[in-house]
Amino acid sequence: MKLSITASERIYGAPGEVRYEFAYGDTPIGVASVSCTEDSYFIHFITVLPDDRGQGYGSIILDALCEELHDKPIKLELDASSPFGIDKLRAWYERHGFTYVGGEDMVREAKSLL
Repeated sequence: MKLSITASERIYGAPGEVRYEFAYGDTPIGVASVSCTEDSYFIHFITVLPDDRGQGYGSIILDALCEELHDKPIKLELDASSPFGIDKLRAWYERHGFTYVGGEDMVREAKSLL
């Protein structure tokens, strides 16, 4: 399934933060927010709209981000308040190529470094 992606710089948030909106046809599916430094990307959040959860859209969104942001490592902090539980969230990111580095931090190396 192919989702369309629209990127726009956020007015509020971290400097350089970009909001990615994902849609299937005209139907919004989810949103992600990512910022970029000279050395890496940082995923602030990924969310799928409530009516579309549990259908694999989160994985599609994460895969699309990883494909788009492949030239530098991608970092993130696990959300301890996630309704999925931190262990399931960590395992989900690991299935998508991220490595747990301690605390709540995970990283996925750049394709050129793999």
